[in-house]
Amino acid sequence: MRRFPLASGRRLADAVRRRWRPLAALLLVAAVVYTVFGVAIPVRYFTLFPGPAPDVATLVVPDGPAVAPGGPGEGRFLLTTIEAAPATPFELWRLVTRPLVRLAPRSYLVPEGMDDEAYDQWSFAAMAESQLAAASEAWSYLGRETRLVSDGAEVFFVSRSSSAAAQVKAGDVLVAWSLGERAAAVVMSDDFERGVLDAYASLRPDAAPPELTLRLSRDGRPVTVRVGMTADDFYAWPLFGLALGAANLRTDPPVPVSFPEGDIGGPSGGLMLTLEIIDDFTPGDLTLGRVIAGSGTIGPGGEVGPVGGIDLKIAGAAAAGASFFLVPDEDYEEARLAVADQRLVEFRLVAVGTLEEALAALASLTGKNGPDYNRADLPPALEQVLWVAFKR
Repeated sequence: MRRFPLASGRRLADAVRRRWRPLAALLLVAAVVYTVFGVAIPVRYFTLFPGPAPDVATLVVPDGPAVAPGGPGEGRFLLTTIEAAPATPFELWRLVTRPLVRLAPRSYLVPEGMDDEAYDQWSFAAMAESQLAAASEAWSYLGRETRLVSDGAEVFFVSRSSSAAAQVKAGDVLVAWSLGERAAAVVMSDDFERGVLDAYASLRPDAAPPELTLRLSRDGRPVTVRVGMTADDFYAWPLFGLALGAANLRTDPPVPVSFPEGDIGGPSGGLMLTLEIIDDFTPGDLTLGRVIAGSGTIGPGGEVGPVGGIDLKIAGAAAAGASFFLVPDEDYEEARLAVADQRLVEFRLVAVGTLEEALAALASLTGKNGPDYNRADLPPALEQVLWVAFKR
């Protein structure tokens, strides 16, 4: 065995330390980077990008002999989507290398304090509401009798900052509410939001501080709670800090359509689902061979409501081969700028505010009405202009 004098051993140890210090520092930096980009950022941020644009015919299954057969060469309605993924290092690389990828804080998609499971339940409940609302509005447009009924609205989440946080909990079913002189049963989540906002607006300025009464079903037992309202409750998302979804929603009498289970959530497909159902039960083809995409919620009386991420949805529609896009009035200005930014020269926007306008626009696209119907000069709402200006 060869022996080294003590001095040589110290020099060897010093040499080892000198070589390992940079490696140790590098490993420490790598650990910090991984913690920040692999754990911290994905928890707090998402990347958003254009999702697929499925044929709406694959999302609606007519049940019954009243279905009108389509002719050869018929076109398609496309439902546009957005995909979201935690901002992992790979996703951040996609953000740098692809122009139509956006980084957004988690709070842009998920209310503060809501976990992923509750968010998924809420999102799929919103899609279910959209499907049944589409069936009801389409059936009413066709002159058939039906209405929406439910057992109330299930509470999926209660924000800690909500005035109702101490008295309402996830799993409760909101059956009815009252505020001032107004009261109503709850069929869909929008019923609560629209009704409470309208009731609050109708209160006299000199009235006492409002108290909202909620009738709930908790584990099968009726529960009534009364909560004071603050301005923060109206600015909260969701309204009053309550994430709701219709419980056991259905059409009565039943509309003969069903909806396959899927992985699409949210309410923004309502307009396109409604058009597909009408097309299924109307002779001929509403598209007359065209590929028509779009987005928009569907509400009572066929009202078409605004949606989010319209620029990403337009990109997905263009990639799927659509040449026309039905856009809610309130999203028109953002959509117009997106079409210009993406240089979609032959891509045509059609602004609509109601189901009737959407159907008239389809007729216009197929030559049954004049092209001036499409309202290309629609003046944007002030709020939309400001939103687009600050966003960009």
